[in-house]
Order: sequence, then C-alpha cells, then structure tokens
Amino acid sequence: MSVFIQYLYLVYCLVKWFLLRLFTNGRSDSVACLEGKTAIVTGGNSGIGLAISMLLASRGCRVIIADVVDARKSIENIIERTKNKNIVGKYINLASIKEIRKFADDINKNEKKIDILINNAGIGTTTQGSTEDELNTVMQVNYFGPFLLTHLLIDSLKSSDSARVIFVGSIMAFMSKLSPDNMGTILNLLDFEFNTSIAYMLYQNSKLCNVFAAQEFAKKLRKHKINVNSSDPGAVLTYLTYTANELYEGLFGAIVRMFKITNVMFHIYGEVSV
Repeated sequence: MSVFIQYLYLVYCLVKWFLLRLFTNGRSDSVACLEGKTAIVTGGNSGIGLAISMLLASRGCRVIIADVVDARKSIENIIERTKNKNIVGKYINLASIKEIRKFADDINKNEKKIDILINNAGIGTTTQGSTEDELNTVMQVNYFGPFLLTHLLIDSLKSSDSARVIFVGSIMAFMSKLSPDNMGTILNLLDFEFNTSIAYMLYQNSKLCNVFAAQEFAKKLRKHKINVNSSDPGAVLTYLTYTANELYEGLFGAIVRMFKITNVMFHIYGEVSV
C-alpha cells in the first residue's frame, strides 16, 4: 500500500474521531439489557473482540468466546470486571474447514439458540501462505471461514426471536480493486513471492468480500428476523496495527488510542439491516 493511501487513511481516522467526539462523546447511548441472550464472538480473546466481549458481558449477555488461542485469562478478566460469570471459551480455527464444522456442530447441538454472532476474528497482512484446505490463509480466516460459520449457524440463529450477525469490517475494503473481471485470478492467490502490495490486496479483498457477504445474508435472512450488518470499527490500536508496518506503528499509534470501540455495538440491535 502506498504512503499516500496510508496518509489518506490517517485523515479519515482523524475526521471520524472528530465526528465521533462531536456527536457522541465517544460513547454509545444504548441501554439495551442483554440478559437471556447468547452471543458468539470470534477472536474474542484480545483486541476488538475482547472489548466487544467485555461490553456484552457488562449488559448481562452470555458470551461464548470462540478463538484459536486459550481464552481463560481473558474470561477471568471479564468475569472480574463485569461480575458476569456466564462467559465460556470454545476452540475454533478459521483456517480449517474441519474445525469450523466441528465448532458449529457443537454449538448447534448444545445451545438452544444464538442471539448474536460477531464475526470479528481476522488476520493482517503479515500472515501469508495457504491453509490445509488449499486456500489463501488471509482469505480463509477473514472471509471464507466467517462465511461458512455463519451459514452453519443459521438454524441456531433462527431459534432466536431477533438474531443479529455482525461482520467486523475495515475501511480497507473500499480500497480493493476486486471485480467480476479479475475475481478468478486474485481472490485466492496461493503461491507468490511475498510483497507488501499483494499482502494488502489480499487483506482488502477479504474485507470487501465480508461486506458483500453481509449484504447477501441480510437479504436472505431478513424473513427469519435475522438482522445482518457489516461494521467498520475505525482505527483501533490492536496487535494487527502494530504488526502492519513501521508507518502504522509510528504514525497511527499516536492517534488510535483515542478511538472508542463501543461504536461497533451500535449495529447489534439496530432496526435496519444493510
């Protein structure tokens, strides 16, 4: 990604932060009580996912943290801070179709319903290669995996009176050059010599595909009272930000601490689906 695009993103971040502070003071006005609700947060062990899990738990929600790493310390932290003991961790590896199906089978068998599914887990531009399913790692973890998971959990979502699905997106989606003409050649690159341009292209493509997925799921699931949205959380200081490149760490690191993650949750109980 060019330096110009990165500076353009910085301007976007500053404008968004200013508007957020101006109109909301960085806080959500939602007072929704989520007692009796069950939510799944993928990648809920750290970063944005942990903040979302913490917020859901503070509203009384039962939270299932689905992650590839052990979430016990994060769960203890959430319970200590929210006094909500109804937090559990379950293993999922979005880089494995087999593991995604295993997770979904467990949920569908043991949970009466799922009220909220937040497809938050993702990887950045520094992870490349292919998965055991012979898919590009970034594309599978960021898009193919969440798409499959959502599809497999539709019956559990239907069991809720008003389920919500969130695909956590990124402004990077709108920098993607993906189109019907080039989709076959650039959507799932497997063997290539690593360079920054290709790495960012794959990340951008994965996030754009999530926007499309949210739109299609929204159309098809609306009749079942399942509300589907894609949400851009803005610039947030996470592990992905630190590992992106030196410009992100040095230039963006100074401002992203100012952003509030609770903005993501505005969409969960919104009346209008995308």
